[in-house]
Amino acid sequence: MPETTPISRRVIASSALALVGAGFALRERPDDVAAAPLARAQPALPAETTAPVARTVDRAALTAELDAYLATRGGTLGLFVRDQRSGETFEWQPFTNESLSTIKVLILIACLRKVQDSGAALTDAQHNQARRMIQSSDNAATDALLAWVDTSKVQEAAALLEMTSTTVQGGGAAGTATWWGYTKTTPADLVKMLGAIAPATPTGGSAIIHGGHRAYVRHLMAGVVPNQRWGVADPPLPGGVYTETKNGWGPLPDGYRLNSIGRVIGHSRNYTMAILTRSPRGFRYGRESINGVSEIVHEALTQPL
Repeated sequence: MPETTPISRRVIASSALALVGAGFALRERPDDVAAAPLARAQPALPAETTAPVARTVDRAALTAELDAYLATRGGTLGLFVRDQRSGETFEWQPFTNESLSTIKVLILIACLRKVQDSGAALTDAQHNQARRMIQSSDNAATDALLAWVDTSKVQEAAALLEMTSTTVQGGGAAGTATWWGYTKTTPADLVKMLGAIAPATPTGGSAIIHGGHRAYVRHLMAGVVPNQRWGVADPPLPGGVYTETKNGWGPLPDGYRLNSIGRVIGHSRNYTMAILTRSPRGFRYGRESINGVSEIVHEALTQPL
């Protein structure tokens, strides 16, 4: 369907409801909290992010700074970032990790592709499930949407997006081998997924969902509850910076997984990024590590890649 297809009134109404309410405290277990829409709206998209910048990031210096930071921390960290201004990318310490709830964005893309191909629309109940799945990381809502769309369709969406290192798991119970949270993926693949909803140019990215559906996913990601906005969206950003994000977290025997994906726009920056981590000392230590990595990249990207 063409990129200019408008979003439906139902999508707009559902998305508007996503910006009312208050958050709940984060629990140190696989991400499954009660629905809790964002208490305050994000700032409007800044206008200055497309202005040309003459200089570029010193990649060697950025790598050295990240390496030095990692040497002060325990665990495993890796990232991939795409500069939306230049289209250039930067990769550091790539590895394959369990997705945890970052895969929920791909599940939603598959759901929207299904209704788009059929000419139907998500029901009111499915809009509510989508909001809960993205904005408060509700696992029960995810289970319902995955059962409806089918795991094979999620893997098909991954293939269309050329996420060649991603293997989507089925809908088993949390903690079992077939749980969708144990989908294997890489930072580079997750940035490809973000390109499906936030292309670097208006005509770029994948056409597997149309422009209205892209805006719908981004709107939900902009309304993630405050206590789940660490990682890509967490550095001490100025108040005018706009972020869209989705995180995933949960314990495994060889390290607590904390993963973060999203887009950052404003103060001369415009980038998408995915960070995957394994923390040997639990959630709080891992959150500090992933925030530190995100802050280093954010500071470097005053210049384009």
